[in-house]
This record gives sequence, structure tokens and C-alpha cells, in this order.
Amino acid sequence: MNSITTATVDEHFNVRQRLGHMRTWRDEWQSHDEVLRTRLRQLNINKPLDEQRGNQIGRLRKRLRMRQVREPLEIVVRTEQPGEEYRRIHQNLATQFASLTKSDRLFWLENFLFIMTPDLWRLHEKVQKVLEYCSLGQQRNFLLGGPSGMGKTTYLNWLAALNLPVVEELRNRVPIIKVDAPVSNVTPKTLLQRMLLDCGLTYLKRDGEEDLLIKLDLYLQQCDVELLMVDEIEHISRPEMRRRLLDISNMTQGIPMICASCNPIDWTVGDMEVAGRWNDYFELPQYTGERLSDLLSFIETLLPFSQASNLALREVQGVDGPAKLIQKWTGGILRDIMILLRDASRRAIEKDLASLSPKLLEEAWKDIQSQQVTDFLSGLEQER
Repeated sequence: MNSITTATVDEHFNVRQRLGHMRTWRDEWQSHDEVLRTRLRQLNINKPLDEQRGNQIGRLRKRLRMRQVREPLEIVVRTEQPGEEYRRIHQNLATQFASLTKSDRLFWLENFLFIMTPDLWRLHEKVQKVLEYCSLGQQRNFLLGGPSGMGKTTYLNWLAALNLPVVEELRNRVPIIKVDAPVSNVTPKTLLQRMLLDCGLTYLKRDGEEDLLIKLDLYLQQCDVELLMVDEIEHISRPEMRRRLLDISNMTQGIPMICASCNPIDWTVGDMEVAGRWNDYFELPQYTGERLSDLLSFIETLLPFSQASNLALREVQGVDGPAKLIQKWTGGILRDIMILLRDASRRAIEKDLASLSPKLLEEAWKDIQSQQVTDFLSGLEQER
């Protein structure tokens, strides 16, 4: 698996250099996406194999979007006073933000497609440890849970995007397989077919369940798969479907499996062997109270403004402060927090404001609710 790095934001961080990297990543993504779009136009929808290729290309295009954040921003707190460290870092950034053009500051907001928050960094460390166990010949599966919008799927897609399949002379090398569990529980065939497609391979329409399983067993070995991820695992509710995933785990010869959903523990209930195989759990909980204030302090450090917005305050002169308002509006869901702060920041930049205000946040939130924006990247693309 590729070595994954983050961009550590500290007192010496160079904003213009980061913007240069972002433009390079965006240009590479757009170029690659156009090649894939051309291939899509050449496919014949009346040919079964072309349909499968189209499915592969569609999922690859979606995954490639995450490569626009090749190195997500991260702040490493090295003291016991994170607030003071955030303040010093923001002083460095604010000076640089003040010299940027309006278009550069708006472009900077694309960093918020995926930021390595402290919670997501702990998840990333968890995955790295699991892979280390795998290198020692130990299979360590785990469940990934948390409310919808807390970053589970975003993180998994980002990890997969940075470990794309590599086409070699005799095979595809596929470090990560990432699929969504099918909503239909009639047969495991769809799940197996999705895994085969993620290997860059195809299947025959007449292939039965056992045929697909045998092919998958072979391809997992040929492709040197290092990690298998199944999102929305709660869709797999029937016992026989659950057992088929256990079969896959048995035949993967040490490949760790991450199963994610809002309540993945519920998926294991009623089957002691499944519960025993997936007996490790990592949760991304909602941000409320002090946790939310800590997150907002972290995020505010990275906002492209010259003055403090004091987002972490829960009360200001006897009235609700930004943190309390944001918790009330978003329920502590990371996706909604990021959409709100990104949209409010865009408004502030366009109005030449030096910071965010509770009034601006409220206006942005009301507008978001009327537009029902739920896809962060789509929102960014519509503004280009």
C-alpha cells in the first residue's frame, strides 16, 4: 500500500506553496477524469461487458475526486495548550491569507473537502495498525461506526483513491477493494460481483454464486489485495448473506476487512462467529459540548481570514455563541459543520469580511436548508 502523508500545518506553513500543490492535483484529476469520460462515451450499453466497464469507470471517477486532496491538512498539537498553539499557527496563516486574492482564498476552501481532523487521524492510525498486524500474518477485522455524515465513507473513499489499482503486464495490482454492500438481500451474487469489478475484472452473466466466489478467491491472491472495505454493512441483514461475508473472510488468508455503517454492531448480533471475527470497533461520534468546541478551534485555525471568529465560544455576553448555535443547527454532524463553515466562509470572502459572525453563520445555514446541500464536493464544483 502506498505511503500516505498529510500536510502538517505549523508556524512555518507556506500557504502559497499549498495552493500550488492544490492546483496541480486539480489539474491532474481533471485530465484523468476527461480520459475516463472519453472511454465512457465509447462503450456500447447493449453489451454486458461494456455495462460492467461503465460501472467500473463510474466508481473510479467518483473515487478519483478525492485525489484533489492528496495530502489533507493536519495540525499536530505538541503542547498541553492546544488553544495557544492554534493561535500561533493562525497568526502565521492570517498574515499570508491577507495577501491572497479573493479567488485564491475561495480556492483555499477546497481544502475542506477532506481535512484530517483528530478523530479521523485516530481512525487512520487504527487502519495502519491493522495493516501492520496483517504483515505479521494476523488477520484483524474491525467495525467502523458513527452517525451518517461523520466522515466514515469520505475517509474510506480517500484511502482507496490514494491506493488505486495498477495495471501490470500479467495482472492488476489492487491494494484496496472498497465496495458498498448491496441493498438487496436476495443473493450474495451482487456483493461478489462488486468485489470482482473493484479488482478491475469482469464476470459472466451465467456465473453462479460459487463460481464468483472461486474467481474472487483467485483474484484476491493474484491482485495482492491488502485491505478489503465494505461500506453500509447493515444492508446485509439475512443470516445466509452474513455467512457469505464470513466465507470471504475465511478465504482471504489474512487480508483485514473493515465493515462500516451507522450501527455496525447490530450487523453482528445473532451470529457468534461473525461477532467473534469482527470483535474490534472504532466509532466516530457526533461533536457536542467540549468536543465540538475543540473541533471548531481546530477548523478556525485553517479558515482564510485575518481576524478571529471565536467559533469555539458557546456563549457571548449572555447569548448563544457560535459553538452552541452550530451544535443546534447541525446536531454535531461533521459533514453539516463543514458545509456550513465552507458556505459561510465563501459569503464572508465575497463580502470582504475579516471573519465569520453568528449572523453570517445563520444566514448560511438557512440557505443550506433551503437548498438541501448534502454533497460537499458538489457544492464546491457548482461554485467554480
